[in-house]
Amino acid sequence: MPTSSLAPAGLNAARTRKPWTTAHGFRLLLLLPCAFLALFFLWPLLSVILRSVSEPTWGFSNYRYLLSEGPYLKVIWITIQTAFTVTVVCLLVAYPTAYFIARARGSVARICYALILIPLWTSVIIRTYAWIVLFQRQGVLNGLLQWSGIADGPIQLIPSALAVHIGMVHILLPFMLLPILASMRGMDRTLLRAGEVLGANPFQLFFRVFMPLTLPGVSAGVSLVFITALGFFVTPALLGGPQHMMAAVLIEQQAMQYLNWPLAATLATALLLVTSSLYLMYARLMQRPDLAIGRG
Repeated sequence: MPTSSLAPAGLNAARTRKPWTTAHGFRLLLLLPCAFLALFFLWPLLSVILRSVSEPTWGFSNYRYLLSEGPYLKVIWITIQTAFTVTVVCLLVAYPTAYFIARARGSVARICYALILIPLWTSVIIRTYAWIVLFQRQGVLNGLLQWSGIADGPIQLIPSALAVHIGMVHILLPFMLLPILASMRGMDRTLLRAGEVLGANPFQLFFRVFMPLTLPGVSAGVSLVFITALGFFVTPALLGGPQHMMAAVLIEQQAMQYLNWPLAATLATALLLVTSSLYLMYARLMQRPDLAIGRG
């Protein structure tokens, strides 16, 4: 058989053998990130959970101790309460701020974006120490209170729950503001004009058109801030005290100061379970038909 007749058949066979298809290529690309997550996230997480039930003996004795002894349940409750309060305050501050920035144009919008992003370039520790400078007994705030006559002497502002809340709101506010701002800037403005044409007043236009369209950003911001606040460490450790200790501070204390690694692992696992449960409840709530994202 002449070689010219073999060439098309060989060429067709080579074309049918494609070692790199689109679907196969995507699977190969996922191998490295999956291996990284398994090695540096899943395995340490499973090790912590395993340690909570295997030391000093196998069983749930650490969890029984957690539920019956010490201030551990109180610390977990304070953590949930603080995270909820910080999330609500961030939402109340971020929503009108995002509305103002979304309507701004030109240099005003650029200045607002800079004011949001520049604090993110500064370390959380530095920003927390700045609040210590403001709140300490000889700090700026106490000086203003005494100078104005509101206080006769220095007020004990740190450590306190108020200082922890203010510091956490200051640090976590951009994480609430940016998703809401993105949803407002990406909104289809023709829907608002359609509502005006149909006779909706400003009150109806906001609650039946504008606010439902911003719910994806609100949902993302609430989830991000609340979950981050549950595991916050630096600000509660520096601005809080024994009366307002949060779970992350207690875990660090048990592990590094008392070397009680089984109890620290138990506290970390309990915090993980609480965080996962609250997030699943929130996700289920947002899937209700009357709260469906994007519907009026």
